[in-house]
Amino acid sequence: MDRQKLAIILIGCAVALGIGSYILISNPNKDDSVLRQVVEAPAEVPAEAPNWVDEGQKAEPDYSSADAQAQNATPVPEPEEQTTKVIEVTEDKMVTFAFVESMTDFFLNRFIPTDKNGRPVTKASAKAVNIYYGQELNGFSVDGDDIRMARKSVFNYAFTPVMVKTLYALYEPVLIAHLVDTATSVDRDYTVGVQTERRSLTEAETAIMLKLNARKLEESASILRAIATDPSITKEAGQYIQAAKAVERANLQLQNAIADEKNTSVASKRLKQAIMQRERVKKSITTTLKKACPGCPETELFYLAQWSYRRVLNQPEKKLDTFATAADVLNDLSDKFLKAAFELSK
Repeated sequence: MDRQKLAIILIGCAVALGIGSYILISNPNKDDSVLRQVVEAPAEVPAEAPNWVDEGQKAEPDYSSADAQAQNATPVPEPEEQTTKVIEVTEDKMVTFAFVESMTDFFLNRFIPTDKNGRPVTKASAKAVNIYYGQELNGFSVDGDDIRMARKSVFNYAFTPVMVKTLYALYEPVLIAHLVDTATSVDRDYTVGVQTERRSLTEAETAIMLKLNARKLEESASILRAIATDPSITKEAGQYIQAAKAVERANLQLQNAIADEKNTSVASKRLKQAIMQRERVKKSITTTLKKACPGCPETELFYLAQWSYRRVLNQPEKKLDTFATAADVLNDLSDKFLKAAFELSK
């Protein structure tokens, strides 16, 4: 009996101990309806040491200077610079760079943005160029004060096929650039309608100026090429000078007859015939050149014919070759003027 009682007591104590442990461990604030599961911690991945721990750092001493370039460094791109195109010009000993400046003044001073009829015009011409440099040799390095001798020395030096090509190759790249830059940035007096305005040209006006002068250059090239290919033109130009002198002599005889109160019929007839001969030769010259340049004014045609005669004296064959070269140069310059005008019109 005693053993049975003792066992019952021990079992009761164990049950009481289990219930008490459950109450202590459980959370009384939680709803008993919540499902509880045992959460397992994730398996830990063992850490690995870097390779150099096992292999060792293979460092080598650096004996380079402190300002040495970094090795295997990523190059840093350099910033792009806005560069201005510079045209280098080697100056000729006689035809200097000032010639480019004087030609720029020649073109711009003879350009009229708007005439009385509301149209842009240019008064540049071969005759105008000759008169321009006949008064003063701007851009030429010559000795002495005799303008006629100075002009002769310039022509003897520059008016050959080789020198025409050389001077054009030397100054053509800078001529148009200087002309456009001066036109659009430098103020000068321009005729606009019936008024005079001091200002620079707009890009549109500069493009028109280039186009008008391109046409003048092309016309002069056509005349010079005709002179180069047809020697009869310069020959007739010489005949015209002789005919003009005959007119002067016949006129002097007539004036003397009048002063002496003599019969003037013979002197008058001689003068009339001399004038007819002079005009006949002039007509022949202009008719021939008109075929080469139909749109050219007759005054320009005749003037260039006379100018060419003076250039070919004593060396006709050599100088006629120079006219052909000059025609090629003027045609090329005309094309460059048109190209520059197109760029300004974009």
